[in-house]
Amino acid sequence: MNNTIKEEKNIIISIIVPIYNVEKYLEECLESILNQTYTNIEVILVNDGSTDKSKEICERFCQQDSRFKLVTQANQGVSIARNSGVRESIGEYIMFVDSDDVVKENIVEVLFSYMKEDVDIVECILTQNKEELQKNKPIQIIFEGNSTAAIIKCIALKEVNYSPCAKLYRREIIEKVPFLEGVIYEDVYTGINFLKNIRKMLVVDLTGYYYRFSSNSIMTTSFNEKNLDIFKVGNQLIESFQDDAYLLPYIGYFMFYLGVSHYYRDGITKKSPCVSLYENFIKESAFIAKQSQEVVRKYRLLRMYFIAPKYFLTITHPVYQFLYKGWSKFRKLTHKRQMKELKNKND
Repeated sequence: MNNTIKEEKNIIISIIVPIYNVEKYLEECLESILNQTYTNIEVILVNDGSTDKSKEICERFCQQDSRFKLVTQANQGVSIARNSGVRESIGEYIMFVDSDDVVKENIVEVLFSYMKEDVDIVECILTQNKEELQKNKPIQIIFEGNSTAAIIKCIALKEVNYSPCAKLYRREIIEKVPFLEGVIYEDVYTGINFLKNIRKMLVVDLTGYYYRFSSNSIMTTSFNEKNLDIFKVGNQLIESFQDDAYLLPYIGYFMFYLGVSHYYRDGITKKSPCVSLYENFIKESAFIAKQSQEVVRKYRLLRMYFIAPKYFLTITHPVYQFLYKGWSKFRKLTHKRQMKELKNKND
């Protein structure tokens, strides 16, 4: 088997786990890594100043298995923890696992088996349903493409995800783009710029990574001042593509989409103190996207914006969402009724 040949060459895969106050879930996470079918791994546990029993759990795993190594630092955030883990690692390939998540027992083996000479990233399916990890089916490649194709897929929120998790990376890709430090939403910048530097990536339809959705996460609550980091991250991402005339409008659309999403998710209204930050970011991103007619033709949301920019956030988009949800509900009810009629007819 291709993977067996690689393992005989002593190729080490580094798994980096940033950890902060996750004693409730940490043991399950580390057990899922401990039980990997590909055994030539090192596991870098970066304890980011935890005040619960996370450090003790890490120490126990390090005593149990010499492949586990503990790095302890003052609390500085997940980006600095990941960057510290990369510096401490020695593997030719790198994987990131968040400390409250769970991975399928063969995720490393499967992803590594697809890591050919010209491939820099292999990704699998991320799920929020842990039971999906237990399912087994023939594995197929669902996306294969170069840097440009991968970025466009990612922007369209299709097969490629900008999350650093559920992926195996060639080390050089990670070292070219450190995680942005001191901000949230750093995954947006880093994930897209990882793709910018690849030759090719693959996505396989293995459901191999369980992402635990936390209801108290800063990503899931109403407005918090840290939410404004999306503008810092977005502007840096746009800046990083200034020399790419073809992809820059796509990046503009992606920032436009995220700006609109955050406007509603953060509970922004015309009376909000920072409403102008959101509106200006959305406007500027939309006009970057408008530089390409291909991008405008491809994305309905962008075309709707340019019909009446002034009223997009308060009238056009809310009405569209209302109608779309109503139409979707109608289609589901119609389908359900048709299936019931078909069943009655067959009976």
